[in-house]
Amino acid sequence: MGMALLDRVGSVDDCNPTNQGRAMPNTLDAKASRRSLILRTIYALCLMGATYNHWYAIYHHGLNWDYGGFPKGSSTFWTALAFFDPAAVILLFLRPNVGVGLTVGIIVTDVIHNVWIQARYFPPLLQSLADSPMVIEQIAFMVFVLVSSPFAWTMERKTAA
Repeated sequence: MGMALLDRVGSVDDCNPTNQGRAMPNTLDAKASRRSLILRTIYALCLMGATYNHWYAIYHHGLNWDYGGFPKGSSTFWTALAFFDPAAVILLFLRPNVGVGLTVGIIVTDVIHNVWIQARYFPPLLQSLADSPMVIEQIAFMVFVLVSSPFAWTMERKTAA
């Protein structure tokens, strides 16, 4: 509601008679844009680290590696992340909202999948999670992304001229 009101009213600069005829940037929009860029950069750095890990495995084991005996669906999913993660990195800057959406989708499905793997193949779940710092890091990143993604979402409006 606050943003809708701000959109209707404009910024304080819009009311200043000395600014008539000049385009003045909306300070709140500039702050939101900067915040979005910072968050998307953090997402991109984390996704690049994950991309490195996936490509490291592919380089050493090939595209058809079963990750030590896991089901074909799981190994295919992990291998596919070598392509989805860098795609999300690119989209975070070329098409920010698509990139943020893809980042949310990637990390949520990755955490669900990896927690399922931990529960299915390494019970008890809580003990296996305690022994798996990488999964804990993924969960922390997921929480960060879910909490911060509304602020990373850009609010650009396309207007017809």
